[in-house]
Amino acid sequence: MRGQRYPFDGMDRLFDQMRREMFGGASGPALEDASGWDAGISIEETDDGFVVLADLPGFERDELSLKLRDDRLHLSGEHEVGEGSTYRRRTVSETIDLPTHVDAEDASATYRNGVLEVRFTVEEESDEGNSIDIE
Repeated sequence: MRGQRYPFDGMDRLFDQMRREMFGGASGPALEDASGWDAGISIEETDDGFVVLADLPGFERDELSLKLRDDRLHLSGEHEVGEGSTYRRRTVSETIDLPTHVDAEDASATYRNGVLEVRFTVEEESDEGNSIDIE
């Protein structure tokens, strides 16, 4: 039945609340209120930028969506399994404030073994600004 709840929904909500209370204002990634699955987001620095990691076991690659807008990464996904009394549905919706301005053209993402990895290079900001040709 589609109205039936996954037996661990209450526990998932409790862990989401604990995560928000423990890490909401900490130096970790800034996350908006998540609904559904806790993606276990982490941000790690690399030599030329940083990588965003999300734990999403059980999702298929085509069930996930990434959008980058104003240096915020929006991750969403929906996974449905089974029919009748064995029907389960999980959703993920996270918005991650990126630590610095990134080069959107150079971003790349992979999804392997339940781990989403999004790589960004930091776009060099010039104090001189950008030149505009006059015609």
